[in-house]
Amino acid sequence: MPEIPEVETVRIQLAHALVGRTISAIEVFHNKSVLYDESIEEKLVGKTFSVVDRIGKLLIFSFLDEQDLFLLAHLKMTGQFFFVDAVDVVGGGHTMTRSDVSTLPNKHTRVGLYFSDNTALYFNDMRLFGYVRVVQKEQMLQARSHFGPEPIADDFDTDWFAHALKKRSSVIKAVLLDQTFVAGLGNIYVDEALFRAKINPHRRANTLRKAEAVALAHACTNVLHDSIAHNGTTFQHFKDVDGERGNFTQHLQVFGKQGTSCPRCGEQIQKTKLAGRGTHYCPGCQK
Repeated sequence: MPEIPEVETVRIQLAHALVGRTISAIEVFHNKSVLYDESIEEKLVGKTFSVVDRIGKLLIFSFLDEQDLFLLAHLKMTGQFFFVDAVDVVGGGHTMTRSDVSTLPNKHTRVGLYFSDNTALYFNDMRLFGYVRVVQKEQMLQARSHFGPEPIADDFDTDWFAHALKKRSSVIKAVLLDQTFVAGLGNIYVDEALFRAKINPHRRANTLRKAEAVALAHACTNVLHDSIAHNGTTFQHFKDVDGERGNFTQHLQVFGKQGTSCPRCGEQIQKTKLAGRGTHYCPGCQK
């Protein structure tokens, strides 16, 4: 599943592609992907994109001169957006096969948004877990309220983070995966942040000293910023909307490195299952 760096990369690229474009028509190929909203075309045709925002892994689209209308989108496991103009097809999310993207719409296309300048945006989702959903402001705010603060936010409070961990008795790996606690950290970047902070994923969150908690907060922030700078990872063949594969994989230090030597202390990196997820760590320097 895409994590914050992947979704943020898509958000940035979609903002470049969509802002200022006016929807002239909508085609729904699978009703589940719009949560069976039969009036989606009536609600969106004639609207002009103004802002592409994000909280956690949820994309939030706003429209010009519309204070009570928003489009929410979540890629889930296999979702992807393709923006099509007269020259190129560029996509963001999870790629399909080359034949799947050579012609759009195709068998994986669930929704098509067509613009007045003859460009188009397609939402593809092979497994039908993702969605695009029209909501009012109250529903948008409610959706946002389900997410905790983001480590990459300018106002992310490390003192709050350290204090909040003292109230959590679960293992630190599980706490960081909880989107209501902090938003957007998935399995890959939790493992990487814990490694950077030299904290064992089995530690109980409330056992971390303040200095450790602050170091972990900075590690979460830094690993996400580093990955965004490299367009994310290439897992599941992620591409950004300019068609460039993310290349942060070569910078991963523990995730997927089980059986290899730790780049910091030389001990063998281990993989175990924790909080229901495959977990990678170094027993030598993550005591």
